[in-house]
Amino acid sequence: MNPWLAALALFAALSVSRTAYSEPAGDTFVPEVVFAGRSNGIGELRILRGKARPFSVESVGTLRADGTLRLEQTMRFEGQPMESRFWVMRTTGPGRYSATLSDAAGPAVGRVKGRRLTLKYPLRRWGLVMHQTLDLNEDGRSIANLGSIRFFGIRIGELRETIYLAR
Repeated sequence: MNPWLAALALFAALSVSRTAYSEPAGDTFVPEVVFAGRSNGIGELRILRGKARPFSVESVGTLRADGTLRLEQTMRFEGQPMESRFWVMRTTGPGRYSATLSDAAGPAVGRVKGRRLTLKYPLRRWGLVMHQTLDLNEDGRSIANLGSIRFFGIRIGELRETIYLAR
């Protein structure tokens, strides 16, 4: 066999092997799978150096026939009435998502890398932007959600939440 052809075949075999086995399917954050069904979250929101505002979230995700995920959420900040909102998320390419959030000022963009989903979207107030990092925990049943609220690039708030998936 031609040595160049053998080297090319070996390189191709190693590339396929590395791709196929470096990240098992269960180790990838797939929003339309992870958020399908019921989940609930408990966390806190802190703006500037103010007091942390505890909150809870109940969610129900539905995968629709067009491939989009609709996530209905009911949120409650401690001492406040319930608020309802929803997400609609769609795949735009490998590991890429776009979404709308009913209480955001514009579309969200998302990226998945391994067990992590990152989201960025504008909030309705004062030109604020939310940057979220959602890490699927090893157990596959919970997510660590860390958010950073920014005003012209300056961090002015943070969100910390644990999301529990009903599996």
